[in-house]
Amino acid sequence: MDISWTKQLSVGNRVIDSAHKELLGMVNRMGYLVKVKDCSAIAEEFKLLEERLRAYFAVEESIAQAVNFHFASHKLAHQSMLDQFQRTRGDLAAMNGMWSDDDGEKRCCILRDRLVKHFKEESARLKLVLDTHLYDLQPG
Repeated sequence: MDISWTKQLSVGNRVIDSAHKELLGMVNRMGYLVKVKDCSAIAEEFKLLEERLRAYFAVEESIAQAVNFHFASHKLAHQSMLDQFQRTRGDLAAMNGMWSDDDGEKRCCILRDRLVKHFKEESARLKLVLDTHLYDLQPG
């Protein structure tokens, strides 16, 4: 089940919203790859996803610093999300395509839910600050 971007997921910053849309698209693609059990593509997508997550985390942190947002707990949430994605990657790699459709869907739902939780809960605190700035605020 794919999750589509909605305005309710916006955090009030073009750069962060764009990154969130991209990450959501990648997780949706991961769901498809898990469904068709394309282990090679899953490994590549996880590698790319981890790279994008790390880049996104750095950009979000620089924007948070620019608006004087206390970022320590948010940074911990980033690490927790990255850990969850890495665990799922490891679990799927260990199963080498030998997962049931239900188990594959469950693992993808965990990734989607974790990402959406980040947008709705953890980034919501940053949104309160970003709403007082221009939507096009750039990091640095």
